[in-house]
Amino acid sequence: MVQTSSQVKDSFRRFPRNSEYVHCDDEGLFFTNPESTCIELKYPSTLERLPFFASLLAQIGYEPQDFQGSLIWIKQWGIWNLADEGVGYEIVEQMHTAAGQPQSFEVGTGHGFRADEFHKSVGMLLQPMIFGWDAYYLGSWSYGTDQFFLHVSHDSYVSLVTRTHEFHQKVFAILEGLKLGPQAATGPSLQRFCRQERSL
Repeated sequence: MVQTSSQVKDSFRRFPRNSEYVHCDDEGLFFTNPESTCIELKYPSTLERLPFFASLLAQIGYEPQDFQGSLIWIKQWGIWNLADEGVGYEIVEQMHTAAGQPQSFEVGTGHGFRADEFHKSVGMLLQPMIFGWDAYYLGSWSYGTDQFFLHVSHDSYVSLVTRTHEFHQKVFAILEGLKLGPQAATGPSLQRFCRQERSL
């Protein structure tokens, strides 16, 4: 399902306003749980590893059969130049058309995927990684509440934002085991995505 940015933000109004869930404002997604923190990951050094990297992060800490859908929200683009990014705009617009919702790239920035569309969601997640856009990824699962979301940065890294200390330790160990070089985030990422000091 293709959505405008306003529709994406409106969709978060159904979430309870407590620290168990992800929240949304004009800047994007964030957690308010006091245990929330971030892991930063640079992209793989070889291009052929990028699909594996995106697929891994899209379901990290969960089993594939528990995937219930996802949201990918492209938040910022046009950072480089049209010659480089124009190909990406066309790809996303063709994905909109294939989904039966032909909207322009600039209007249809939110992308919802069903439980049977995991591979399609990874395909969309790859677009901001390849073309240097900022985007959010939020998966939904068959049990529990939100444990993580991703922020793809135009500077070629991903912030994996975790809600609880237990989940953070679990996924950090997975990433270390795969030699993906996870790093604890500092300053700006923590202030942006982990806002436990902000009252709701």
